[in-house]
Amino acid sequence: MRKYLKILLFVLVPILGWAQQQYPDSLRKVLKTANADSTRYSALNGIGEYYAEINGDSSLTYLNQALLLARKNNQGVNEAATLARVGYVLTFKGKYAESLGCFQRALKFAEDPAKEGTVWNPNWPWIQYSTPEKNRLTILAAIHLFYSILLATTGDFDQPIAQIKISRTLAKEAGNRTFEAIADMNIGVAYMEINKLDSALVSLQNAEQIFKQTGYKKYLGGLYGAIGHIYLTKGNSDLAVQYFHEGLNVSLQQKTFSLADYNYAPLINYYLVKKQKDSSLYYARKRLEIVHAMGRADLDEAYEGLYESYKLIGNTDSAYKYQGLTLAARDKKYEANVKSLADFQKLSFRAQLRSQQLEKERAASQTRIRTYVLLAGIGVFMLLAGIFYRNNRQKQKANKVLENTLDNLKSTQAQLIQSEKMASLGELTAGIAHEIQNPLNFVNNFSEVNAELIDELQLEIERGDLEEVKAIAFDIGENEKKINMHGKRAGAIVKGMLEHSRTNTGEKQLTDMNVLCDEFLKLSFHGLRAKDKSLSAGMITYFDPSLPKVNVSQQDMGRVMLNLFNNAFYAVNQKAKTATEDYKPEVSVSTSTENGQVIIKVKDNGSGIPNAIKDKIMQPFFTTKPTGEGTGLGLSLSYDIVVKGHGGQITVTSNEGTGSEFSVHMPID
Repeated sequence: MRKYLKILLFVLVPILGWAQQQYPDSLRKVLKTANADSTRYSALNGIGEYYAEINGDSSLTYLNQALLLARKNNQGVNEAATLARVGYVLTFKGKYAESLGCFQRALKFAEDPAKEGTVWNPNWPWIQYSTPEKNRLTILAAIHLFYSILLATTGDFDQPIAQIKISRTLAKEAGNRTFEAIADMNIGVAYMEINKLDSALVSLQNAEQIFKQTGYKKYLGGLYGAIGHIYLTKGNSDLAVQYFHEGLNVSLQQKTFSLADYNYAPLINYYLVKKQKDSSLYYARKRLEIVHAMGRADLDEAYEGLYESYKLIGNTDSAYKYQGLTLAARDKKYEANVKSLADFQKLSFRAQLRSQQLEKERAASQTRIRTYVLLAGIGVFMLLAGIFYRNNRQKQKANKVLENTLDNLKSTQAQLIQSEKMASLGELTAGIAHEIQNPLNFVNNFSEVNAELIDELQLEIERGDLEEVKAIAFDIGENEKKINMHGKRAGAIVKGMLEHSRTNTGEKQLTDMNVLCDEFLKLSFHGLRAKDKSLSAGMITYFDPSLPKVNVSQQDMGRVMLNLFNNAFYAVNQKAKTATEDYKPEVSVSTSTENGQVIIKVKDNGSGIPNAIKDKIMQPFFTTKPTGEGTGLGLSLSYDIVVKGHGGQITVTSNEGTGSEFSVHMPID
């Protein structure tokens, strides 16, 4: 459920939009006849607002034109407001670095009271137009709220909450109750992200009460969806679904399609769990329509809903099609997000460097002042010159010793770096199989699909159906392009690994282990299923919804979980080949907390581990698999990552013939 909460932070705060009282056609008519720049700005900004939650590209086209008019006329506050809206749309499109630049410039304009002047009408119903200063404060509150959305992309919610509280204070100072409610709503969402559910519910209910009093309905769809998620986490699924339906209805009425998508997602999951085939497929299709129409980046989640729905119905062809689309879209989104977040972090880092440089300049200025004072008092302290001279000689000797020490440290550091590089070769050997697995799965899958399509092509040629022949030939061509693309990607991975010159920094970050385990469980099953069609196993999950995040290296812990899941599926598959018909292979994963630790258990009902080799399974190069099927490094590397890299524990209990259970204990702090 938590992945949908992240979506809410991106769509629940369109402060400058979703509230148009005029349709874009009427505003376009105004554009044709308008003579004053202020009127043209208002119309362009209004159209941009209208499209912000419908089509991001169209929105940016109109907002950028409005921005040029505000800049041309030196309308600082209006330029700040439109820049903030552009920054929001760019955040929504995943262009984080550009978004940060917009917010920085917007704050520069809006924080200057001298820029207040006359504020042009930007078609925002929540601005009360009482005084220019109060309007400026409201716009400044909006900028801080937008900025909190961008900060939330890093997964750290301390800064976003601080920005939202600043926004609420500014809104209160401006006397804007509607905007106070908007801030309350977003504080509630942020609290929900850090699992403070009771505080989140209080904030959301306060916002709901104000919205009902003022008659402002544009955000109710998202607000009801957020309340639904809270009740879902608390275990009251029936009440949660009522809120999701209510949120969906309000969103569609208000044309806030992002909020409609936010309510579609949990409804799909609910009906999948209830095995209500028609309902799950209906909402999955509706969600894909909205995601396509808005040009959103989360196509993989929409495709996955259709994949799960078709699988529930038993339509294997459609399920297989949307499974492939899910994996392809997920790959594309991952690569885009990595690049965009990297650019954003670089820009943030440059801003920090600039701040540090200013601090150094201030320190240097203070040093100069102290130097002048010292020089003025030299005459008074001439009697101490001898002592200073002796101290200076001692300092020179100390500096000489320090230089020698630094030289030794540099030499030692070079040796350590070389040692780390050599050690990383062992990690590289075991990592190649995991890193290259995904693109090879695509190559294998699309190759098998093409083999079937070629058979169908020959059949249609014999039948003489030229149109069907063309369609099949086109599909084969498209699949060949995908095979070529993922083949090149696999080659690039191998090349990059062979050119490996330094180890992974192992950077750790707060991670939701429920999400990580769920993702790698599916990745393991589908990867093995692509290689062995006979693999069939039930996947059971028991995830603690209140599980706290732990500080880990996501790449390393993903490798650990992938090793454990691969071993579990291998064990049940081997047993299924010799067991009786009533044997049902199952692999389960559960999470819990105990004594300040997060505990992850991976259990299978496979053949188990013989007592004679239990003590050897964590040793390097020891494997029970046939030659060519295992390297003997998976569990050894997993042990090193958990115990040596993260200060945790990994244990195993097993009964030969009935199954095994691996337990990973990770410290919360």
